[in-house]
Amino acid sequence: MAGKKRKTKQKDSDTIVSEIGENLEHAFLAGLGALSNAQKKGAKTFDSLVKQGEDFRKKASKKTESLIDDVQDTIREMSDDAQDKATGLLDQVRGKTQLNKLTDAFDSRVSDAMDRLNVPSKNDIDDINKKLNKIIKLLGDQAKPAAKPAAKKKVVKKKAAPKPAAKSTRIRKTTASTTAKKTETQVAA
Repeated sequence: MAGKKRKTKQKDSDTIVSEIGENLEHAFLAGLGALSNAQKKGAKTFDSLVKQGEDFRKKASKKTESLIDDVQDTIREMSDDAQDKATGLLDQVRGKTQLNKLTDAFDSRVSDAMDRLNVPSKNDIDDINKKLNKIIKLLGDQAKPAAKPAAKKKVVKKKAAPKPAAKSTRIRKTTASTTAKKTETQVAA
């Protein structure tokens, strides 16, 4: 009976070894299957990542293109606004030039009308005032040497007499102002 037990133990150990061998073979084959699946899924995952990258690039390029379009539109609008403002300024400058021409034409016509009516201009009155101031000064100088002999007075009178004669043509144009100034001169003398 002892022999039977040994044979059974041997069979049991052979079956265990064969079972372990089978299990190892199954584990090895499972590993190969897993590797095969990983390779298949890896390729599929890789392809999936490539597709996602392409989609992302398309979306990003669309957004970039829309941003570029927006920036270009904004630049065009700013350029148009600047052109409009420059045109407006040019129109204003041209308008001022035309206004200046109109003002000059009006001034020259008024001046011509005043000359025809013998109305003295500001320059005419300023010239007359300068001449009157010279005459008043000469008369003041004559009053100081009045204490001296009369011969010197006659010499001064000869110098003063030609000046009013030279002014007579201008004085005719301004009779009202000349008369007032003659009165001032007589009062001063």
